[in-house]
Amino acid sequence: MAGVTTNQALAVSAIDRLLAAGVRTFCVCPGGRNAPLVEALEAMLAGTAEVLSFFDERSAGFFALGRARRDRSPVAVVTTSGTAAAELLPAMVEAYYSTVAVVAVTADRPRAFRGSGAPQAIDQVNLFGPYAESTIDAAHPDELRPRPAFGGPAHINLCFAEPLLADWDAVLVPDARREPAPPARDGPESGDQADLDDFLAAVRSPLVILGGLQLHGDRGSVERFCHALGAPVIAEASSGFRRGTFGLLLRTGDAAACRGFDQGVFDSVIRVGDVPSFRVWRDLDVALSVPVLSVSRARWRGLTRGTHVRVPAHLPLPLSVRDIRRRPAGITELLAWDRRLSAVADGLLAALPQSEPGLVRRLSEVIPAGSFVYLGNSLPIREWTRFATLAECGFLIGENRGANGIDGQIASFLGWARREVENWAVVGDLTALYDLSALWALRHLDGFRLRIVVINNGGGRIFQRMYQNERYQNRHRTGFAEWAAMWGAEHHDALPRSEIGPAAVIEVRPDEAETDTFWARFAEETGR
Repeated sequence: MAGVTTNQALAVSAIDRLLAAGVRTFCVCPGGRNAPLVEALEAMLAGTAEVLSFFDERSAGFFALGRARRDRSPVAVVTTSGTAAAELLPAMVEAYYSTVAVVAVTADRPRAFRGSGAPQAIDQVNLFGPYAESTIDAAHPDELRPRPAFGGPAHINLCFAEPLLADWDAVLVPDARREPAPPARDGPESGDQADLDDFLAAVRSPLVILGGLQLHGDRGSVERFCHALGAPVIAEASSGFRRGTFGLLLRTGDAAACRGFDQGVFDSVIRVGDVPSFRVWRDLDVALSVPVLSVSRARWRGLTRGTHVRVPAHLPLPLSVRDIRRRPAGITELLAWDRRLSAVADGLLAALPQSEPGLVRRLSEVIPAGSFVYLGNSLPIREWTRFATLAECGFLIGENRGANGIDGQIASFLGWARREVENWAVVGDLTALYDLSALWALRHLDGFRLRIVVINNGGGRIFQRMYQNERYQNRHRTGFAEWAAMWGAEHHDALPRSEIGPAAVIEVRPDEAETDTFWARFAEETGR
């Protein structure tokens, strides 16, 4: 019976250490092998920890990712053994590249079964490879480190022997009331103001690219920096800047940036914030050999070259400008071109309201100010940055840009949703099809106002523009009314004009002819 005692002690010790590290949400996928963890967590339902049940490990992992991003604290995902644990890999990859503390807690068979081919006995040690910043493999409470701290994704693998629950002591449970340890400080304190000063001393006319800003407190310092620097700026929607007060915001983003480099207006790039989705950023590794400096809370440079200053969450961004910058030659002409093209785009959006960009503009105008808006990867994130209203609506923008995948977007949105505001997700049709089980989480979100907008363009239209080849597009005629009904959500086949219920799927179908016309005319104006 020693093994039985160890099972319960191991489960309780693991949960106790997770609580000590600040975990307050456990996404649990019950199974046979993780029964000791399920039983130990059951005692916490009335405590301060949140225990949410899922049947799909992949969705659970992405929900945990969204919740960890919302709360800025670690979230645990508890699975049984075998391929159930492997389902967490996509979420762990995104967590790694987004520096988010998702903790995979996987149950396992005893170590003696490894390499035997016994049922549900895959090799789970180092299952997530480099995408788990720390890994613990424990068969006894003594093998658990006393006070783990999580600054990114981690893996705790727990070996349980049979019989799993015999002689279970209902008194021996974790204390969910314990105070969490201070959060881990993420990474070395690399880079300082000198990096920016040296860079500015060596260049004449930088372009500033604003990516996502992880901390709301960063926006004030970023705005002051842009105003003092006086350099042209392009801004991702996730930066929080649409019109801005610094005057040199290039409204057409990529189009204006590329024109500026073509005409020699810019000689360098300063990126502030997360890795951006702009095409010009990728060109810095392909066609543009100008100097690049990144100032970011993310660990990733986002390019194969350049100077990267990573700033921990507890330090301010080093963005002081000690001298007044001169306006680069040609900027007046570029600004005039940018404003003219922006007016052309506005005219096209008004003339072609059923085009995909036109629908995105209308959507940005009807979402209530102050809402949380989650942008799925591929076209929605790019179209929102290009064509959403420039009005300052106070939107909080969320997105998974760590690995740039379409995996788990709806599940991440639901985990990130906030009770006090309306929550809107904007995703493509293939992205929604990739995450059909995500709406299981609606049962955990009573009292939330959730709107999932599916831009159903018939599949893979971003590749139609890129390659002009049907083989890349995954064309389909699938609708989403039955999907919404399956999970008890409302379905609307257009942007609603009346009150929406607590959870709704809003399916909009762009007119393909209008969309093609929009992009053809826009390309004529940009010369690209």
